[in-house]
Amino acid sequence: MEFCDLHNHSIYSDGTYTPKQLLEYAKEKGLLAIALTDHNSVDGACELEKYAKEIGVCAVVGSELTTEYLGKETHLLALFLSESAREKMKEFFKERKRLKEESNQCLAKALNEGGYKIDYEELKKRYKNINRAHFAKRLVELGYVKTTKEAFDTVLKEGNGFYVSSPRPDLLSTIKWIRDIGAVPVLAHPLLSLEKEELEGLLPLAKEKGLAGFECYYRLFTKEQIQYLCALADKYGLVKSGGSDFHGGMKDGVDMGYASVPYEAYLELRKIVT
Repeated sequence: MEFCDLHNHSIYSDGTYTPKQLLEYAKEKGLLAIALTDHNSVDGACELEKYAKEIGVCAVVGSELTTEYLGKETHLLALFLSESAREKMKEFFKERKRLKEESNQCLAKALNEGGYKIDYEELKKRYKNINRAHFAKRLVELGYVKTTKEAFDTVLKEGNGFYVSSPRPDLLSTIKWIRDIGAVPVLAHPLLSLEKEELEGLLPLAKEKGLAGFECYYRLFTKEQIQYLCALADKYGLVKSGGSDFHGGMKDGVDMGYASVPYEAYLELRKIVT
């Protein structure tokens, strides 16, 4: 069976691989296609497209957007971004990055006041587009926690830790906007943020707004969850997408291709924009 991986991050958000390195690793893994889905960024698009043909892996320019549904943080992928769509995305990102910078500064201040000595200016020198993953990695480096997962589950947990999110755009309106700019909206790892009943209530509304598919295949999903999600995708006529959410060395125990996403997912999503 042939596979792809439609959810990966690079140094342009919170990954440790360059876009070229992602392509080379995908080739090594035997993947036929990958998507670059950096958080609130398309800065790696040119590098990805430059090397894709040379390396021999189909490349999808995308981005991962943080939205809100039912008061919950919900992630949405925008895939197959054309050059014109990327320019519109950059305008969208300007406000998001301003709000994220405010959130980061508040988090750094709260951590320091709580005894976790994080130098935010140092982080800004080391990384692009800083988010909680960068804070988590630094907490591990300084010995405050053992793993990045522990950091997210404790110190950086929204509501019970030091993290307070910035305002998030509405999920349904963002789905429509992504379709309006000629890109393909795919709901990321839905069972990480929504209960089954919430997801089932969302899908008919989201499809009406233009949702193309959702991640049925994800590294944290059990066999039973994958079967459930695939059946749900069939019910609503949505593409069964997926990805590893690979971040290189930024996240523990996450490897590209681990989600075993059928290559057919890439082909079906590509049809929407061709």
